[in-house]
Amino acid sequence: MVREKGSAVVFSSLVLLVAVVFYVYARASQTDLSGDRYSLTARFISANGLHVGADVQLAGVPVGRVTDIVLDPVMAVANVRFTVDRALSLPNDSAVVIGSATMTSDNSLMIQPGKAKDRLTAGAVITNAQEAVSLEQQVSNYIFGNGGLPSDSAP
Repeated sequence: MVREKGSAVVFSSLVLLVAVVFYVYARASQTDLSGDRYSLTARFISANGLHVGADVQLAGVPVGRVTDIVLDPVMAVANVRFTVDRALSLPNDSAVVIGSATMTSDNSLMIQPGKAKDRLTAGAVITNAQEAVSLEQQVSNYIFGNGGLPSDSAP
């Protein structure tokens, strides 16, 4: 009987240890442990499909991570805070888009660098932000051109 209790304690301890290791790994992968990054904020009408911990990409290369998504109740927009590598010097007119490289991958925040000479500084707010396009809208755009919506590029 003592032997059964001992093996149950050992097995339970092992399961608990594995759970703790997994938790620490999960938290570390969602946290920016590097001090070589700076924070920016983007304002979206909708941050649907984006989550804290999502990659921030530039030219398909991960350069940061989404750290916070909060609703601004006054302006009724989603403020998405994210970090990027300090080595990046992004132009002031850069844009951000919520999207994914493939239809099966998670959404990420994609940076589209602008051409301005002035650069974004730590804590800057990017207002040129586009939310993700739904799968239904993508299919409609493919079948019907622009889905019957007025074109933004029309004169």
